Amino acid sequence: MRTSRVYYKDSLTVGSSIILNTDSAHYLGNVLRLKEGNEVILFNEDAGDVIGTITSITKQELSIKLNEKITTPLVSDLYIHLGLVISKGDRMDYGIQKSTELGVNEITPLFSEFCEVKFTESRRQQKKIGHWQRIAISACEQSGAHIPLQINNPTKIVSFVQRKVSSTRLILDVQASKNISEIGQADAFEILIGPEGGFSNQELKIAKNHGYQPVNLGPRILRTETAPVAATAILQSKFGNW
Repeated sequence: MRTSRVYYKDSLTVGSSIILNTDSAHYLGNVLRLKEGNEVILFNEDAGDVIGTITSITKQELSIKLNEKITTPLVSDLYIHLGLVISKGDRMDYGIQKSTELGVNEITPLFSEFCEVKFTESRRQQKKIGHWQRIAISACEQSGAHIPLQINNPTKIVSFVQRKVSSTRLILDVQASKNISEIGQADAFEILIGPEGGFSNQELKIAKNHGYQPVNLGPRILRTETAPVAATAILQSKFGNW
């Protein structure tokens, strides 16, 4: 059986013990039914992977003795930030999950003219961000990554594009004449990805005025949850650590 891998945000020092009392403890003890003496891999962006042994289990807590550091953090020289218009249902969840697996560093959820989702309460918005962050952590645990992508507070697309950044800026547009594979070398990319209805003409104009280059993903029109996967895969294969 594959050794379970769990994200732990605090320090992981070989020879010390840690206590899990979160969803991870429930998952390891009650879902996987691990026992004392079973091994578990703990990881984070500072320590990489550290293997440990379960020393005690209760209904609410799980203690692990950290034995050995087995890998260093997996880091790519390529930084990818997605500005992803929020979509309904589990489509946003899918986009975040797969973006994490593919090595995206940061996602800013966006509201656009054709956005299907509106948050009327800040509490609901923060609850949704927490949900997305848990999806990113779970994707890290599965994929072997060490750094869960950063999920920023949702904002309007106009505010997002007006930020000053040094990244190469791209906006996905099915009518663009240039394919994303034709983009030149860069260490950091910021990519705008629209909703099912695409960006409005005004949004495209504002983005172009702020340095975003329109690019397409080929002759097919991809769904909003598929587009970040395709765009990230192309950039990682050209400039990343694939």
